[in-house]
Amino acid sequence: MKTLFCSTTSLILYLALTAGSGEVLLFWSIEELVVGVIVSIFVGLVSSFIIPDSVVGEIANPLKWIAATFYMVGPFLLALLMANIEVLYRIMTGNIHPAIVKVESDLKSETGTYFFANSITLSPGTLTIAVDEETHAVYVHCLEWKKEKGVKAEPNDVCLFAYFWMKKIFG
Repeated sequence: MKTLFCSTTSLILYLALTAGSGEVLLFWSIEELVVGVIVSIFVGLVSSFIIPDSVVGEIANPLKWIAATFYMVGPFLLALLMANIEVLYRIMTGNIHPAIVKVESDLKSETGTYFFANSITLSPGTLTIAVDEETHAVYVHCLEWKKEKGVKAEPNDVCLFAYFWMKKIFG
């Protein structure tokens, strides 16, 4: 079931990305469809060994897809824009104070932690270094750290809005 889900998702994404480049139904060529099916089956087989069952179960929920899409288009895009402007300022002025911090989270799902870590990495000026699988703590390299040494890092310190939305979507 997990292989079928991963293969189908891969094929849908492939078809969406290559739409409009062929003659079949004015969207795809026969060769593209054949290659898409073959690559999707391969991706599904490989993904079924890598992705945990709990993650596939959460990702298959259409309400979570809608909520995650809303997060990516709205709050995440706003935070991304703000982070780009801040990084530009830091680079132009040379005013940086890098640090590696441990961000404790009480996210209970692997998927929520995964999306939180990726939101951090996608934001300019931050990079997720490691994730503790047991406690769901995230280790982050920050280009600019404003808190004093020894002060506990909060999730909103490294990626604005991400933690709030991951708690809402994935619990």
